[in-house]
Amino acid sequence: MKRFDADDQLIISTFSPGFGGTSIPEWIKPWLDNGLGSITLFGSNTPTLESTGQLIQELRTYNPDLVIAIDEEGGDVTRLFVREGSRFPTPALLGKCDDEELTYSSYHSMGMLLRELGVNLTYAPVADVVAVHNNPIVGVRSFGTTADLVSRHVVQAVAGLQEAGVGACIKHFPGHGAVVEDSHHSLPHIKMSKAEYEAGHISPFKNAIERGVSAVMVGHLVVDSLDNDNAASLSPKIQGQYLRGALGFRGLIVTDALDMGALGGVPRIQESALQALLAGSNMLCFSGLGDQSQIVEASLLRIKDALIAGEITSDSLETLARPVREFSGKNRAGLTKVSKVDFNKLVSGMQVSGQINLTSPDINLIEIGTRPTIAAGDVSWGIHRELRAAGVRFEIHASDSEGALKSDRQLVVAFRDAYRDSQLLATLQNLQKRKPDAIFIDMGWPTLEFAPQNLIRAYGSSAIVSRVVVSIITGQLATA
Repeated sequence: MKRFDADDQLIISTFSPGFGGTSIPEWIKPWLDNGLGSITLFGSNTPTLESTGQLIQELRTYNPDLVIAIDEEGGDVTRLFVREGSRFPTPALLGKCDDEELTYSSYHSMGMLLRELGVNLTYAPVADVVAVHNNPIVGVRSFGTTADLVSRHVVQAVAGLQEAGVGACIKHFPGHGAVVEDSHHSLPHIKMSKAEYEAGHISPFKNAIERGVSAVMVGHLVVDSLDNDNAASLSPKIQGQYLRGALGFRGLIVTDALDMGALGGVPRIQESALQALLAGSNMLCFSGLGDQSQIVEASLLRIKDALIAGEITSDSLETLARPVREFSGKNRAGLTKVSKVDFNKLVSGMQVSGQINLTSPDINLIEIGTRPTIAAGDVSWGIHRELRAAGVRFEIHASDSEGALKSDRQLVVAFRDAYRDSQLLATLQNLQKRKPDAIFIDMGWPTLEFAPQNLIRAYGSSAIVSRVVVSIITGQLATA
């Protein structure tokens, strides 16, 4: 069994690895016993709410102050509802509704659920402003395309979560919405003046910081006007001088996953971990993929060598580790209740055109989408479950099914993210040509180049969004 000395325990209190499955693997138990700071839960850990709660309870037997973190954003990025889709709407749809009370209540409801399970930090909300329409990674995860809109709803989301007793972690500082690269694969560079960047991207973070947000996640992107040499996640200028200094943030600085391609992936993870600490990060996130035991071991050894060599000091490590060790105790709220959220209000944010009502209880259904982003993962989506629950009889067809195209039955096509997949866009255009009276439901970031006559733009594909869409097309809800 690995033995940990005092320096080891100090270093690993800044780590937040993951693991696969619903039981605690043997390799991580000594780390938990010796002060591992955090665990980040992923979809394989959370197949049901009951098993998730049991797993968290068991983790806390090793350390009651362990920070349990999760990527639960609402909408398309969910870890708790991978099998059925999230119970909560996307930020994009909430932004289109522009009902701040609805945003607050949605995130407060989510926070109550997370707190009940034992989670005390969620990597949400996304504070990025979508400034480039074909941004490959943000899309429906953002509240919208203007700094004012995003700021107002980020503040409400943070308040909802934290008043439920769960720490909010806004991301991806200093703003990931102006890039066309996906940082899971490559390192984005933003060439924009500081004044322009601050006006268009910083205010959602600044406003949330002023309202007391618990944590900020720094992204893997280079913003030339702030530091043209380093990614924000590895930048002392951005984390120390700008985030801590200029913006006055005093909470927890969390890295995006250090094994992402933007930083060189797993082969460079131990160096990335050290550089993140030197930049001022408090909590180092790992993606939960690959052999996590080797990843955390390599990172520990590299940081310990740096400590011995004087590259980093025990005092600075103690300063960085303290907010993680104290986080659970500082982020507890009294019991509060929230009334049931009226998600029927979501219809006001959906764009509806043409004839979108079902004319028969028997329809043909096609559901097609591009490959999911790494951030979202393979989460169930579509409207088939909600159609079944509403009593609609349907047959599911492939997108090239001649049976569906030649049938007299009404055709409904649910799709998402065709804006980033030319083949999918061509398929949709062919379906529109063959069946111009079909109902099309855009369930991703809007594909503006595709505008059939009968269309619902839903701005998301979570289970609650699907329920509202089905309520519209079955005539149970009036459209705005």
